[in-house]
Amino acid sequence: MVPAFSVSVVVVAHRAGAALGRCLDSLEQQDGELEILVVDNGAEGDEIEEAAGRRRVRIVGTGENLGFAGGCNAGAWASRGEVLVFLNPDTVAGDGAIDALAVTLEDPTIGVAMARLRLMDSPTLLNSRGNVLHVAGFAWVGGHGEPVETAPELVDVPSASGAALAVRADLFRELGGFTEELFLYGEDVELAWRARLRGLRVVMNPRADVFHEYEFARNDSKRYFLERNRLVFVLSAFSWRTLALLWPVLVAAEMGTSVLAVRDRWLRQKAAAWGWLARHVRWLARHRRETQALRRVRDREIAAYLTPVLDPAVVAHPGGLGAMNRLMSAYWAVARRAL
Repeated sequence: MVPAFSVSVVVVAHRAGAALGRCLDSLEQQDGELEILVVDNGAEGDEIEEAAGRRRVRIVGTGENLGFAGGCNAGAWASRGEVLVFLNPDTVAGDGAIDALAVTLEDPTIGVAMARLRLMDSPTLLNSRGNVLHVAGFAWVGGHGEPVETAPELVDVPSASGAALAVRADLFRELGGFTEELFLYGEDVELAWRARLRGLRVVMNPRADVFHEYEFARNDSKRYFLERNRLVFVLSAFSWRTLALLWPVLVAAEMGTSVLAVRDRWLRQKAAAWGWLARHVRWLARHRRETQALRRVRDREIAAYLTPVLDPAVVAHPGGLGAMNRLMSAYWAVARRAL
């Protein structure tokens, strides 16, 4: 099916290497006339020079590393398409994937659509069928390692993976784009929640298959960004009522992550996340006001997309998690009624 919207694809590249060319090859094999924008995120290399020589590719230079969020925004603001598709450079778009994402957004009730992400080195298995979102702000890839056949239909998901997602350009601007202060990780969670605050759906479309060279621990500073940005999300995305109801869960999450940080030797990164929040209280207050200003629905209406159960498939589970999940589930079942 030919989409009714014109499409711009944004690929942010920072030391992407040969993976970028592989991604662009897959885009050039898609049907239709796509606008392809490669954001040179402050790390010029041979791959950028090669991309610049392609007829259908336009290079957007930033002059510095703006992070994934800032790089995506730079590409989005320079684009001309009615639909924006954001792809990681370590992905390969399957046949018809870009059109399928664009067509999904012809439904006005849908705000954000993600691809069905498959593992590059094991394409019969999922990387993600929609990301999971915990009541304490933790997010992880849903269905990781499961057979592709377990995700056969278009389905509403708690959050969309930024590795391959699409959004209408006018809505992206209305939602404020990605939050550049997050720099890396969690910006897709925020965008999806902001769309939900607008009363819009977030979906995964299995007709859009994208293959992802996924590696959880690729970035040495990942723990810092994950923890910092999780706290930014929780403190800005939820209503005051939800935060009041969740305070025991949030305190328990902070205690638990602190224990893990000591055990696994990333307490310095955890402390740095707290330090950043302390130094940016005014920004956080403003960010919260801007996020809440988007609200058209109450948290009660979207609470079903939050889970009290921690079960990420890509990390080792700490001891006692089963008991903690049962306790959290019981508490959340009561708290949801009070939203």
